[in-house]
Amino acid sequence: MLSGLISIYFISRFLSPAEQGYYYTFNSLIALQIFVELGLNYAIIQFASHEMAHLTWQDNGTVNGSPLAKRRLQSLLQFSLVWFGIATILMVLVLLPAGIIFFTNATGGEGALGNVSFAWLLLVIFAALNLLLTTVVALLEGCGHVAQVAGLRLRQAGVTGISAWLVLSMHGGLFALAASSAASAIVVFIWLWQRYSTFLRDLLHHPTDLPPMNWRKEIWPFHWRIAVSWMSGYFITQLFNPLIFHFSGPVAAGQMGMSLQIVNAMNATALAWVTTKAPHYGQLAAKRQETDLDHAFKRDLFQSSFFLALCFISLLTLYPLLKEYFPNAINRLVPINLILLLAISGMLAHITSAEAIYLRSHKEEPFFILSVLHGITILLSSLVLIPSIGLSGAVYSQAIAIVGVSFFGGNYIYLKKRNLFFAAAGCH
Repeated sequence: MLSGLISIYFISRFLSPAEQGYYYTFNSLIALQIFVELGLNYAIIQFASHEMAHLTWQDNGTVNGSPLAKRRLQSLLQFSLVWFGIATILMVLVLLPAGIIFFTNATGGEGALGNVSFAWLLLVIFAALNLLLTTVVALLEGCGHVAQVAGLRLRQAGVTGISAWLVLSMHGGLFALAASSAASAIVVFIWLWQRYSTFLRDLLHHPTDLPPMNWRKEIWPFHWRIAVSWMSGYFITQLFNPLIFHFSGPVAAGQMGMSLQIVNAMNATALAWVTTKAPHYGQLAAKRQETDLDHAFKRDLFQSSFFLALCFISLLTLYPLLKEYFPNAINRLVPINLILLLAISGMLAHITSAEAIYLRSHKEEPFFILSVLHGITILLSSLVLIPSIGLSGAVYSQAIAIVGVSFFGGNYIYLKKRNLFFAAAGCH
């Protein structure tokens, strides 16, 4: 979160309001990679954690235990590398021309020329490389190395942030995003090479005489629901900036983008209390220890929600002071009434996201229909409201979808499935 807040300062300091709009719209368009990644990384974490219930890490950096579990873990890695290899190629072939066409049309044929198109080219290439590397990181996280992965992400945040800040401070503009993405790929590659090359070689050379994990029968029934949820997630989290850019211009898109970055950074930081426990939840679910899982989840949800509430209260308290003493900076955000609505929506979305993590630990995705309805609600309401009332329409669209669909529907599903899990495990 600290890195994100510092980035906000550099963006507001070294980018014009219009460039800020391009910056955040770049981020929203590159997020279209979700349509080739399809949430497989989350499925990898869940399936790897279930296999690690029968394996243990050795002092030499390999895993040992059940030969069948190791073979299944091997096949999971092999399948994932093939999937993401194809996804990386598709990402470059589709996103590169799509972005150039979007900016050309949105700016009357002038916006996708020169530095804008070249910056977009570099960002797509480095983002595709990062996509390929993330599958190995997801496997390691599922194998129980949550603390190590958290350390990697901390280093990533530092190095990528510094890279972006340096480029911004040198008036590199939109090239800051490409520099940040390149730095991220370098950090992950070095980390994997230094720490896990032995693990990866050993796993890939494991005997293949035992049956592998069956993608069609085991992974796909779980993965397709996550894929639908994650595709819907694009409309839920990333649709606003391109639409605002198109209908209201880059300045308004920049205001929405920066406001969402602040709220989402706070939400992501708070949700780490739960996301980092996902492999542990998966192991408890695999052992049918539902009571222990329930206690752990409720504790983590309370802590994360309390932290997020403090963050939002601090933001709303500081806003009037910043408005008085730093008006130029605060004008880069949406008005305070919309910030308040974003904070309320963010708190409700946080609870629903945490409940989804709990349910996915059982290798289920019961929120997929809810995610589709949420995405459709966002899409339709945004297409109606943003062209007519701009920024307010985007915030209202989000609130309508979260309150009207996700929060109440998500809590109903969570309570229903929780009771079923307890009954199946013989708990009370």
